[in-house]
Amino acid sequence: MNDILLNIISVVVTAILIPLITMLGSKLISWINSKIQNEKVASLLTQATEAVVNAVRSVFQVYVEQLKTDKTFDEQKQKTALLKAKDLVLSQMSNEVKTFIQSNYGDLQLWLTTSIEATINKLKN
Repeated sequence: MNDILLNIISVVVTAILIPLITMLGSKLISWINSKIQNEKVASLLTQATEAVVNAVRSVFQVYVEQLKTDKTFDEQKQKTALLKAKDLVLSQMSNEVKTFIQSNYGDLQLWLTTSIEATINKLKN
């Protein structure tokens, strides 16, 4: 009788429990990998956004503020300020962040222009 019971338990463990553990293990690995990937994406976006905000504030403080005080901040100087901000952002970004933006958003220069202009709008309001 004990042998029959042991055989039944062995069959149940082999047929049901081991595949179930394997399946749950692969689900757990997928879940962990998605969390790691999401954290990496969040980190890269945070780095990019911080670089944009810092550049906009710096260019405003060092360049734009004085021009506005002197009432000489015209369209050409706005373009110059944008270029200064772009250069500053690019110097602060790692290659990994640049590659991430290019592969997820396309044109890096377009992303920079849009992000800088959006940041200026947010800081104004």
